[in-house]
Amino acid sequence: MRRALATGDEGAARSALRTYWLRLILESRTAELEALCATEGTPGDPNTLLIRACCRDLQGDHYGAAFLRAQGLRGASDDFLRCFAELLLAPDARAKAQAADRAHLALAECGPDDDYPAALFLLGFAEVRLRRDFARATALLRSACDEARLHGRPELLRLAQSNLAFALTHAGEFAAAEALLAQLPETEARSDWERFEGGSPGANRGCIAFWRGDFDTALQHLDGVIDVRGPGTNFEALARLYLVMCVVTVRRTERYLTAGQLLRGVSTDDKHGVPWDTLRRVTAAWLAAAHGERAEAIRIAGPALDRPGAAVAHALLAELFRVLGEPAAARQAIQLAQAAGLPRYAQASVLVTAAALGAESGQGSEAHALLEQALATAASERVLAPFLAADPVLADLVNAHARWGSRHPEFLQAVLTRRSTHDGAALRLTTREREVFAYLRTPMTAEEIAVDLGVAYPTVKTHIRSIYRKLGVTQRRDAVAAVDEHALRSP
Repeated sequence: MRRALATGDEGAARSALRTYWLRLILESRTAELEALCATEGTPGDPNTLLIRACCRDLQGDHYGAAFLRAQGLRGASDDFLRCFAELLLAPDARAKAQAADRAHLALAECGPDDDYPAALFLLGFAEVRLRRDFARATALLRSACDEARLHGRPELLRLAQSNLAFALTHAGEFAAAEALLAQLPETEARSDWERFEGGSPGANRGCIAFWRGDFDTALQHLDGVIDVRGPGTNFEALARLYLVMCVVTVRRTERYLTAGQLLRGVSTDDKHGVPWDTLRRVTAAWLAAAHGERAEAIRIAGPALDRPGAAVAHALLAELFRVLGEPAAARQAIQLAQAAGLPRYAQASVLVTAAALGAESGQGSEAHALLEQALATAASERVLAPFLAADPVLADLVNAHARWGSRHPEFLQAVLTRRSTHDGAALRLTTREREVFAYLRTPMTAEEIAVDLGVAYPTVKTHIRSIYRKLGVTQRRDAVAAVDEHALRSP
């Protein structure tokens, strides 16, 4: 490429840039590429200016990128280069969607000077963030993985696999995403693209752990991703949002102050089609509610009801409004979430919220039917988080559902066990005692509990006596009530 640029032949220079610019960007050689554009290529050419804009954007100079983009768009004649540059540079979802539509057509007409494997990846990257059609986005990224293997492009393969894992995570296919994440090679240093994306594998793992209710593991992954000097977009920003939700969920009050500081570092502008302002607003409202600032939480969250297209955020918002005693707003948020197309874990969250709303309004049978749908939706990927809130309405509903009966008894037992783990840990119950306590919420006898746990009946009786002693009670019903009362008193 350098030889073609050095000949002084503008045609050869443009051809070399067209062939290699995407590869050099994705391989994080942006400084080298920009230097070639500015010194040995055709620096005033509009197509070259768009390439430089991409380099600037990956290096974190978003203002410089915006100026170069504006100059390049005024005269860029290469539609392939223009539409794929826009997949990186377009400032809002509408412009990115238009570029993606053109890119789909351009892919079908790729010539020998076009980097087809890199173009496949970049289009898949954009489609995931646009959230228009996850089946198509994952298909593009799978094709990019295949092309990268075929052409011996290890860095492109790593990026395609990492983004495919994110697409699978966002779609709720957690097991498939985890299998793919396990294949990713470790990177020794942070590249331009790594800084641009911001810790994709760790953010994905943290997201999965959060929705599975493993909040301590989620915090470990997310803490490892966050960089307070980051641009406040992409995976690093996503890690901030999920970390705050973890802190709120497990009531880590000592981290509330730093959680607020992390949120202030999340962008309020959409980037790559992601509605960052809505995501940040919903998370900040949850944090305000955790502080006991109900009116402030409602004020922060309110504008999110006017912005569609953020299904997961609106699912979380629906539960927040329900907890804050705003059922009409909760139902409005549910409608927004369902209109955008919900991944499995967010659908489970919406169903749990709807079930709790039904229970609050005295519609017991409907509430149990909705909770059963939620269990059916969540069971295959073990999505526990929506069932774990320390809320009296949800606690009573889940406990009653254990007596009501479920077609998913093992998963319901996992929910009860995890709820008891959170509450029992604060009450100094041992790990085995927490497991036994979860069964005390069900109609199962001590003999049946022993069989289910695979231990001797006298052992179960010993654990039950120890639980009663620690809780200061003598009956199963009183033990359950004591734990639930403790959960409600906890900050």
